[in-house]
Parts: sequence; C-alpha cells; structure tokens
Amino acid sequence: MGVNDLTQLDTLKQWLPISTANVNDDGTIARLITSTSQDFMRAVKRPDLLLATYNEVRMGDGGPGLVLYHWPVVSITTLTIAGAAVAASADKIEAGYYVDQDIDPERVFNLWLAGGLNFTDGQPVAVAYKAGYVQPGGTIEPGQIALPGDIEQAVIDWCTYRYKERPNVGATRRRSSEGDSTEAPMVDAPPNVLSVIARYTRDLPSLERRRDEPDERMRSNYNFTAVSGRK
Repeated sequence: MGVNDLTQLDTLKQWLPISTANVNDDGTIARLITSTSQDFMRAVKRPDLLLATYNEVRMGDGGPGLVLYHWPVVSITTLTIAGAAVAASADKIEAGYYVDQDIDPERVFNLWLAGGLNFTDGQPVAVAYKAGYVQPGGTIEPGQIALPGDIEQAVIDWCTYRYKERPNVGATRRRSSEGDSTEAPMVDAPPNVLSVIARYTRDLPSLERRRDEPDERMRSNYNFTAVSGRK
C-alpha cells in the first residue's frame, strides 16, 4: 500500500468485484489506487490530507485565535509565543491554549488562547502539532480521526471508473452496438466524485488577519468614496 493511498487493494477488488484469490491484475490496480489518490489530493489542493506532524511558524496578530494551516488538528505538541512556552488550558477558561472542536472534523483548525492570553502582535508564534486523517487500514489511536468514508468511496468510485474505461482511455469517439460512431468527450471523473472533491477542497479563512484587516478597510473606504462621491 502506498504511503498516500486513500483506499486499500482488497477494498477496491471487493467493489469491482474481483475475487481476492485472483491476483492477476493486482499490480495494475495498486498503481491505479496510488495515482487516483494523488489526483484526488491534487484536486482538493490538500497533499496534507493524511495524518502527519507539522512545525508552523507564524507572526502574532494580537488576537486570541490562530488558524492553523493543516487540519483536522489532532493534537498540539508545543506552542511558544515570542520564545515563551505556553501550556494547554485545563478547561478552556484557565490560561493556556486549546483547540476549537466541531462535530465536523473539516472545521477543526482553530487554536485559541484562554485566560486573557493573546498571540502577541508582531511576535513569532511556533506551533508543533499533528493534523490529518488516519489512512485506511491504519490504527486509529485516541484523538485521531479516520479518513471520512465519502473520501474513500469517491476514490473507489474513481478507480472503478478508470479501471472499467481502460479500452477508451484518451478516446473522444465511441462505437455503438449498431456500428455507429459518436463523438463525445470523456469525463475524467464521475459526478459523485466531483461533488466530494468540491466538499473537501481547501478553503480556509484568512491566515493573515494583520495584513487583511487594513486591506479590507482600504477596500471599504474605496467603495464608500465611489458610491458617495466623497474624497
């Protein structure tokens, strides 16, 4: 199984269906899983979809919240602000950090400070953390999150589509059972796969509030001037 595969060989063979005892096409199917998984991650702009460890350095903006670049956030290893270590908050009230939770793991990307702390404006913030989903077939430890079923099924469906369309790969013309030839562009992925891709495509709130707030004020002032005619 490839390190970034989003489904397993036996799972796809069962869906096709191909008997597990039939290993004649295993090499082809394994390559198909790997390439389709890579295509899915490229399509959603998330090469970081699976669980990994990250070290992120950012600039504080003076607020109590920070949007982390990789998600879903599983755990924070260390947090320092201007070189000073910050501990976890015991109850989200006492001073320290905590990760905002949500029933949708796709929204677990906010790191917050409690007890009157903030990410000091203009000072470096260093965060070491784990984020991402557990690969199918992997052991899910406490706090970790399995790859969503709709992602794995989308990859299975996309692999199935490509596997069964092999005689027509790259073709734009098909011949009907009556012998007529018709021109039709080949769609690379079925509609249900495209809908899952749309659901998981990277779309984070701004990571640079310090820069974006002045930009937003400038845009608002420009729009007000344009409408009112004031200078």
